[in-house]
Amino acid sequence: MIPDTPDFHREQEKKREQKVRKATRREWIKKGIIGGTAALGFGGYMSFEAQWLEVQKKTVFLHRLRKSSNFKILHLSDLHFSQVVSLSYLEKALEEGFSQGPDFAMITGDFVTSQPTEEKLDLYRKLLESFARKRPVFACLGNHDGGAWAAKNGGYSSNERIGKLLRAAGVIVLENQKKEIHVRGQRLDIVGLGDLWSNRCLPNQCLKKLEYGKENQRNPIVLLNHNPDAKEVLARYDWDLMLCGHTHGGQLIIPFENYAPLAPVKDRSMTHGLHSWKGRVIHVSRGVGNLYGLRINCRPEVTLIQVSGKA
Repeated sequence: MIPDTPDFHREQEKKREQKVRKATRREWIKKGIIGGTAALGFGGYMSFEAQWLEVQKKTVFLHRLRKSSNFKILHLSDLHFSQVVSLSYLEKALEEGFSQGPDFAMITGDFVTSQPTEEKLDLYRKLLESFARKRPVFACLGNHDGGAWAAKNGGYSSNERIGKLLRAAGVIVLENQKKEIHVRGQRLDIVGLGDLWSNRCLPNQCLKKLEYGKENQRNPIVLLNHNPDAKEVLARYDWDLMLCGHTHGGQLIIPFENYAPLAPVKDRSMTHGLHSWKGRVIHVSRGVGNLYGLRINCRPEVTLIQVSGKA
């Protein structure tokens, strides 16, 4: 018998199919490597940004201050000491802030995320104490610092533990309380409010209600308030400047849109920065720490606020 004559075209088609299969496998492997590398790189960047601290400098004019008045407030918020926010990082942030030469510092809540060990809390106390010795430090407490909300989310059932730690460190903790201070010859009332989510924001205990059409003679009032949404509760009360945190600036801001879909506030127009509101001024810090060890397009910050009388 005459052997079958090889089908040249069929053999070539088989070879092409084999090459395509090999090329497809190589392409999928290549895409997988590129995609995995990109994901790892993006994850690495998010972790890097979470500790890429920014020093902000801002100016606020308050008409109740004397024209010659001029002082500096260091505003810090949301330190969130935890497994993903180390004491060494917080020390760096505090050093950056205090190196700006503030007259006093204000920390607006969320000192912890959950429940650190007693040993770690003692180290935290020592760190805060080392800075509270340099300048007066005032604080209010946040939703993570203890209470019904915190207890449901891995935190303390009461804010007494964190309050005790702060007082032991020399921090002046104000919860629905007022304290008069003198700074560079200017009398000033510092008011600290309880946390909104913890149902402890009680302005009637420390503020007077506005009397429309009448301007009372009083000291300028600076509020420490963790959650900027509390402004609606505070609208009827008399104050000048409110310092807040809570939002982490959104922690994730969509590029080009300036939109923070994850910001834990009802009013997402006020997730960070300075805002004029009903004749008052509100500053919302992006915060020092974070949750989950990640930030996207939203660097952590320490802020030096220069407060002056109206020119």
